[in-house]
Amino acid sequence: MPDNIQRELTFPGKVFRALLPLLLILVGGAAWSYFKATAPVIKKTLPQREITMVETMTAAAADTRTRVTAMGTVTAAREVTLKAQVSGVVQAVSEHFLPGSLVQKGEILVRLDPADYKISVQKARSALADDTAALAIEQGSQTIAREELRLLTEVSPDRVDETDLALRKPQLAQARAKVASARADLDQALLNLNRTTVVAPFNAMIIERSVNEGAYVGTQESLVTLVGTDEFWVEAMVPLDQLPYIDRAYPGGCPVTIFSQTGAGSREGRVIQVAGKVNDSGRVATVIVAVKEPLDTSVHPGAAPLMLDDYVRVTITGRALSGVVALPRAALQDDDTLWINQDNALDIRRVSLAWKDREAVYIASGVSPGEQVVTSGLAAPVQGMPLKTKNDQPATPETPEKRPEPDGDPK
Repeated sequence: MPDNIQRELTFPGKVFRALLPLLLILVGGAAWSYFKATAPVIKKTLPQREITMVETMTAAAADTRTRVTAMGTVTAAREVTLKAQVSGVVQAVSEHFLPGSLVQKGEILVRLDPADYKISVQKARSALADDTAALAIEQGSQTIAREELRLLTEVSPDRVDETDLALRKPQLAQARAKVASARADLDQALLNLNRTTVVAPFNAMIIERSVNEGAYVGTQESLVTLVGTDEFWVEAMVPLDQLPYIDRAYPGGCPVTIFSQTGAGSREGRVIQVAGKVNDSGRVATVIVAVKEPLDTSVHPGAAPLMLDDYVRVTITGRALSGVVALPRAALQDDDTLWINQDNALDIRRVSLAWKDREAVYIASGVSPGEQVVTSGLAAPVQGMPLKTKNDQPATPETPEKRPEPDGDPK
């Protein structure tokens, strides 16, 4: 191919290669202008101060009483084991002679065979009648002796002394003693006959029976164990630091509410005594609570009967507190502090406690009635941090001042 023709064919390629960098620069400039024109503009605004939403309650002062909560065990106020005072064969037992049965005061529980004791009573009566007759005879003999001594004194020139022996006074005393002994024997025989019948000494529940019909029992052998049903006791274990809050001077004893774990409802009782001994294992004191009619469901509608040895929870109404602020237990923070919403700013304030229990705290000083106490949680509480309650209207944010957009990229 001729050289001139070859040079003509390669000339456009050289021109393109020479213009290509310029073309790329133009395309890049156009792209930069496009993206700059369409890029979002970030406006400068003032930072918004974050406000924490909280729940509050109004503090109110009132008079109240402490309430000591403790656990206790139901025990018998009266328990007795009846024993045989005479020996014999059990002839009959009560139809209620079963563990758990309720018996009334004076109800016959066990009857022993009285035949031998009836015979003893008859013999004692016969002996008393015999000795009574002997006494009457001796009294007649004494009258005769006194008359004989008078006649002898009248016919005898010498004086005759009236001695006790001459007047048969020893014989009369002996006869009277025999009558008294016979009467005592009759009383003993009647008493033994009466003891063949064993009755309930008070309204009770049978806990354990030791004999049954047909069994022979000896003197002082156990027959049945009873517990009184008119009153049960609850032996509550109260920590020593809470013991001073129980008002021992409360008329009739501090009111107590008993919650059983084996039944629904609750029963009412009264503190009757604080035992004078400390339980070394838990360093607690025993407070005795009396519960009237513990098995009667009509006295406490909806409450199940108390059962002996049941483990119960008691709430004892204790000493009076005047002018304290009651708050939920959750409102109290660490180190006995409260969070107060003071003019929509957090005030972390230390308070003085008058009493606290599982559900509430009672503030003696440190918070005034009418102040707003924060009851909701705060992740990072800081003194003075802004707060807002749910009842407050949301604050209107400030409109930032418009400024001219700067040329180029925002700094």
